[in-house]
Amino acid sequence: MRKITNPRQLAVITLNELDATGDFLREVLDSHLRQNNLNSLDQGLYTEIVYGTVRMRRSLDYVLSLHSSRKPEAIKPVILNILRSAVYQILFLDRVPPRATVNEAVKLARMFGHEGIAKFTNGVLRQVVRQRENIEYPSEEADLVEHIGVKYSFPSWIVEEWLSWLGKDETIALCQALNESPQMSVRVNTLKTTVEELRAYFAEKGITSRPGKFAPDILDASPAHLVITDDALKEGLYYVQDESSCLAAHALQVEPGQRVYDLCSAPGGKTTHIAQLMGDRGQIIAFDVNPSRLRLVRENAERLGTTIVETQVGDATEPMELAPADRVLVDAPCSGLGTMGHRPDIRWRKDSQDIRKLAGLQKEILRVAANYVAPEGLLLYSTCTLTRQENQEVAEWFLQNHPEFTEFSFPSWFPPSEEQSWMRTFLPHRHGVDGFFLACFRKHGI
Repeated sequence: MRKITNPRQLAVITLNELDATGDFLREVLDSHLRQNNLNSLDQGLYTEIVYGTVRMRRSLDYVLSLHSSRKPEAIKPVILNILRSAVYQILFLDRVPPRATVNEAVKLARMFGHEGIAKFTNGVLRQVVRQRENIEYPSEEADLVEHIGVKYSFPSWIVEEWLSWLGKDETIALCQALNESPQMSVRVNTLKTTVEELRAYFAEKGITSRPGKFAPDILDASPAHLVITDDALKEGLYYVQDESSCLAAHALQVEPGQRVYDLCSAPGGKTTHIAQLMGDRGQIIAFDVNPSRLRLVRENAERLGTTIVETQVGDATEPMELAPADRVLVDAPCSGLGTMGHRPDIRWRKDSQDIRKLAGLQKEILRVAANYVAPEGLLLYSTCTLTRQENQEVAEWFLQNHPEFTEFSFPSWFPPSEEQSWMRTFLPHRHGVDGFFLACFRKHGI
């Protein structure tokens, strides 16, 4: 098959594939990057167009509806994706001249359609260019949910959830933060190197790095393409992981020699971090219901140089015969809304019914997990989402229904919060990290 060298053409092909298959954005994009011949600059443009078009889809469709005689739902999908991707470039990519964007889109419309479609595309996009400084979004006064949802491109149900929880100003700030290009963070593998040594190594490789905002073993690093292709990653000197996710292992407050269960472990980022914090001394059993995903845990453990991680197939909702553990981690299946900066397609994959189902699943896993915790042991509940139903309400339900547990405070160096000392929500607009939730419980002694 002929390799594609035009980043805009490849972006449209990728967007069409996402619509047709429902596959995850990152996987489809990486596949196309491997299969085609884009230089480094074009790889960046291609990635930005795809991520941005997916992220801002609702807003783009609204702008198109203002300037097209046809509603977006009436436009052939491939042409709609040409228009969406072009409008994204016109509105959000300052470095791309609007005239060039329009011309390229017209060529693609001719390639995927015919001359009539090309003229339609040209007319719509020229209108957008002329009016791009004067777009009027739905009135904030008339319908705040619609205003925020359309302007910042989020489903209304998410906006409603955040407005009732955070209020108007913080909801807008959260939406804006999740629409920004995310910072790449890496966890330094202190079993093999130190933070100072890795920073010096990065500098030699042309990678800029700085300490993370909170965790002592985190570096923010750029440019991302050098970070993910460097040999040191393959050798296990570091692991790509957002800082909020790394705080989970610190919250578990492990000690060398302990027994730890990670009940939903794949792909193993938190599992291997726990091993690192234990100095690779003790026992960690990593469970997952999917055997193929456990293979990722084993591969990561081997690459990172830890020897104390064992893997075992297990359904976290079904009781297992296990000896009591000093620490138990429930990194629960969740809606993932806190990761929308890295994974913008999530916002279009979930709905409010999913949240209710996931909250029920999370409670079931915690109910079972409580049986595995030794007296005086800790149980940590974590999610990478930002809904009260999956986070605060689940944590409070657990305490109400498990009197053998009480709250347990996080390390003193954790970022301050208005929440209670045993519960912490990390918000992108406040903390500059992915959205994440932690709650820590201690089992009473005998």
